[in-house]
Amino acid sequence: MTKTVVIGCADQALAYELRSQLDEIGDLEIGYIAETTTEFSAAVIRLEPDVAILHDAVGPQTAIDAVRELSLRRPTMSTIVVCSDPSPESLMPLVEAGARGILTYPLAFEEVEARLRAATEWSRAMTDVVAAPHDPVSGVGARVICFAGSKGGVGTSTVATHIALDVAREVPNFRVALLDLDLEKGDVSSLIDVRYRSSIADVARVSDDLNVRTIADAVVPHDSGLHLLLTPHQVQEVEFITPQSVRVIIATLRQAYDLVIIDGGSHVTPTQVAAVELADEVVMVTTPDVLSLRGVRRNLDSWDGLGVRKADTTRVLVNDSSKRNAIQADLVHRLAQAPVISVALPSLHKQLEAAVNSRDPLTLRESSWWKALRAIGKEIELVPVKPRTDIAAEAIKAEITTRRDERRRGRGKRWQRGAKPSGAESGQISIETVGLLPTILLVCVFLWQIALVGMSSIYASHAADAAARQASMGQAPGPTAYEKVPSYFRDGMSVDPSSKAPADGVVHVHVKVPIFVPGVLSGPWSIDATRKVVQEP
Repeated sequence: MTKTVVIGCADQALAYELRSQLDEIGDLEIGYIAETTTEFSAAVIRLEPDVAILHDAVGPQTAIDAVRELSLRRPTMSTIVVCSDPSPESLMPLVEAGARGILTYPLAFEEVEARLRAATEWSRAMTDVVAAPHDPVSGVGARVICFAGSKGGVGTSTVATHIALDVAREVPNFRVALLDLDLEKGDVSSLIDVRYRSSIADVARVSDDLNVRTIADAVVPHDSGLHLLLTPHQVQEVEFITPQSVRVIIATLRQAYDLVIIDGGSHVTPTQVAAVELADEVVMVTTPDVLSLRGVRRNLDSWDGLGVRKADTTRVLVNDSSKRNAIQADLVHRLAQAPVISVALPSLHKQLEAAVNSRDPLTLRESSWWKALRAIGKEIELVPVKPRTDIAAEAIKAEITTRRDERRRGRGKRWQRGAKPSGAESGQISIETVGLLPTILLVCVFLWQIALVGMSSIYASHAADAAARQASMGQAPGPTAYEKVPSYFRDGMSVDPSSKAPADGVVHVHVKVPIFVPGVLSGPWSIDATRKVVQEP
């Protein structure tokens, strides 16, 4: 499988050398070559490469800051830094910032190939880890859910606060944190009665040296067991909360809790974008009216344009749902660009008003509200469902196993006594065997033909690599290409050009796929391999 690589290098000679060596490796594709760190970061976000190569002399941002930022924004990507200074004092900060490999100038092909192989394997392993289902028991980290509003007043803070509080009180020994990133309003502290001194601004000030203990000192515990990290009291302190600090805070909260719920607010701001990008699940809260649904499309388009989240990876939650609304669920499904959660929150203005005024969500006694919240939490998998042992099912399974073993033992005893199976049993076995034989043979033939296709592709690739290498030295690529392919695969094989160096700098190898027996019959399929010739200096 071809891996994508993005290069950040302002030195044209070094960029050309990197391109030439990556072309030699064969299974890597250069997606973009940037000349500034700003252009480099934008290309990484847009293309989502497996490996990024950055020259430490690229500006205006330092290589350490660029590597640290990309490690947080793309945790599954490997970053390799090309250093002009190989001293430990220069290399150690890059490794601490998140670089997965270091290359020193001048470049050696063996070293470049080894670093890239290791980087791609690490990226593949990290992608598998991130894609695996979340399991707090295994210590992988907290699941992060971000609630964002389509516009102000749709109930985003209420939904995030109530659902976090309900999980904290209903699931024992489950650590839940609520992070208020609605910096413009900060309504979480108004919905739940807590007093606090430390805020997210205080944590953001020390984000460069943040750890779990610092987070534990800053959060505010509630009687229900919910921990809160709230907005600052003074609006002037909001300037300390940067996207970089938000990423560090969320990453640290993942280590300390089992579930992190974020109130992202309704405005597309840099801090909200950082939370949306890092969240495992994003829920867009809206009400069934035209203004709110337009806000859904506007925010989704903004996130997609910034390259942080696609519309199909965001879920839409309908709040304030009632049969009296002009817009019902079927119309919401057609108007929204993202998947809509099947459960809608009922319209309970008076009951919610009393809970807001008392600053105690638990005074809301409407069971329909809490049932809807729990159904939503189950649909978006707030809490992993642990399989419970069904005693009746286990008993039935054990009984079936026991009876099957008894029948097998009885059949074995009959054969030991010299008894033969009855005519009906013998005839049934013969019919089943004859009926399955053509299917088995057909499957074996199909698998063998697939293996021949794979072998043809491998030989074509080897032949193209050898031909390109010979052509780069000014020699005829044809003879070397034919030597790389076994004689029984050469039927129908062609090399273009065969007897002279290519004028366009490209070598084409064409290998026919044999049918059943190589060297006897060639099929209508063929494998083509093309390699670019890199002229040797």
